[in-house]
Amino acid sequence: MPNGFGFDDIILGDIDSLIEKFTLLTDSYRLLVGATEELTRTPSVGECIIDASVCRTAFLGTILDQLLLAIQIALIIDFIRVSEGSENPYV
Repeated sequence: MPNGFGFDDIILGDIDSLIEKFTLLTDSYRLLVGATEELTRTPSVGECIIDASVCRTAFLGTILDQLLLAIQIALIIDFIRVSEGSENPYV
């Protein structure tokens, strides 16, 4: 691209930012899992509410899987840059 930003810069951005988002979403995922489990032990909660909670938890789990993949790709790209010496002043 003419402005010096490539596809990986736009999509993946800063690795630290991706990891921070992953950590925050992981904490939310754990809370959702716990809340869903609590709902299953509450007799007055209907099956449709439990199903909706499971769906929300699974959806966030899918987002976390995709974010983890983005982090892995960003780390690989960063490793390639360092290996090629483009961002490593010691090479």
